[in-house]
Amino acid sequence: MKGLGEAAARILVVSLLLAVGLGLLAAVIAVASGRGVWSTIAITYYLSGCVLFLVGAFPSGGYSLIRGTSTRRRPIGSRQDPIFLSGLVLVALGFLADVYSA
Repeated sequence: MKGLGEAAARILVVSLLLAVGLGLLAAVIAVASGRGVWSTIAITYYLSGCVLFLVGAFPSGGYSLIRGTSTRRRPIGSRQDPIFLSGLVLVALGFLADVYSA
């Protein structure tokens, strides 16, 4: 169970850093463009969360982005990366920001 706790803490820290970074970027863009800050943050969280969820849940099929090659492995389902969990956290934060902006 020790490994699971460490992985959950790492996912939480990565999600928090993503949320803070994307929130600050969205706030700067909103102020510069004269748009609503909370609605811009909500849209940013929705879009980036959906992308992370899709990337994390899509089966790789043996293709490696780092090596650029395919192996003979067959797709066995999702990539088993916790990226999709960070995506879900961002979508949830987008919902909260959207509710707050209304």
